[in-house]
Amino acid sequence: MVGNRVMALSDGDAVAALWLVLEQQGAPLDAAQLRADEARVAEAAGRRDVRAEAVPDEKATPGDVARAALLYLAESDADTVARAAEIAATERAERFDPALIGVGALVMIAIRTEFKLERDPEKGWSFKIHHKPMRDSTLGRLISKLIGLYPQP
Repeated sequence: MVGNRVMALSDGDAVAALWLVLEQQGAPLDAAQLRADEARVAEAAGRRDVRAEAVPDEKATPGDVARAALLYLAESDADTVARAAEIAATERAERFDPALIGVGALVMIAIRTEFKLERDPEKGWSFKIHHKPMRDSTLGRLISKLIGLYPQP
């Protein structure tokens, strides 16, 4: 089962697998842009209104967030996620250093149809959710982990 395979990934392998899935889907993965987006995600995740909307999982690690994103993506593309998880867990090719690219930016690409970053000149960066996730849904758990990954300023 793909879920078991994803949950067995180490933190680093989970981030690598997420990268591989997004790459396979043709997502733009420019390292400089991802670093800039990571700063925007951190700013948005720290906002009180965002944190009130989704209960942050303060214990989440980057690997937890990557695994949650992979589980979300597996709902629509289980084969790609399973292959990426297998490759990430078995092949140690140094394609990129996951520590240099924040997982938040990768998650924003993964859930781009549900969750957008928007900038208000007066309020700064924030999230716009296209539908309200149920607290127990895969997307809801992913958003809680993502927001919990970033400390409140």
